[in-house]
Amino acid sequence: MTETNSGGKQKLVVDREKTVPFLLRMFYRLNHHHRVDDFTPDHLPTEDEVQIYTWKDATLKEISNLIKEVVPDANRPNAKLSFKLVYIDNLRGKYAFKELGTIHNVTSSEHDEINLDDARFVIGDFLDVAIYFGPPPRPIERRSSVLRDRNRERDRGGRNYRGIGNDRDRDRDRERDRERDRERDRGDRDRDRDRDRDRNGMRIERDRRDERRDNRNFRDRRR
Repeated sequence: MTETNSGGKQKLVVDREKTVPFLLRMFYRLNHHHRVDDFTPDHLPTEDEVQIYTWKDATLKEISNLIKEVVPDANRPNAKLSFKLVYIDNLRGKYAFKELGTIHNVTSSEHDEINLDDARFVIGDFLDVAIYFGPPPRPIERRSSVLRDRNRERDRGGRNYRGIGNDRDRDRDRERDRERDRERDRGDRDRDRDRDRDRNGMRIERDRRDERRDNRNFRDRRR
């Protein structure tokens, strides 16, 4: 590997004849990126995966051309490919995103010559690619944010996220209260039954003690 100056910046140049390429895993979606919480140590969005072998001096333009070979939508003249680096944040112990740039099919872009080394890519990182055809893709809300908004809407007394009105919520609450009352009644009956069983057992034991005492007194009188 050698480095050369390009525009005052150090650019990595790999001798591809002598250097073994590595596996680069990329995950793409149409019109938007994946969520960062789609990436966990136990799960990756492999249904949208593309794999290539490449080198660290591969540019975003070169990588986008390889994607177009296997993803037909990426070949459309008005297609744009937005790239993000997916890497492990060692401080938080989970994946994070880093914006890299956007490649246009028809026109050149200032990001065309950004390579993996410029992005501080290390082997084991991924690329997330959004293929879109109009305005830049909007970030997707995290699941936690969506749930928080749904709960806030429900607390305000409006319709919840499934479009079910407050009447349905009240019916569900009443049914839950009735079930709780039934459970409480069953518990009370079980406790009463156990208490009666204990009382009967104590009475039987007391009767047996009285019988043994009477028998003992009878034998003593006969002596």
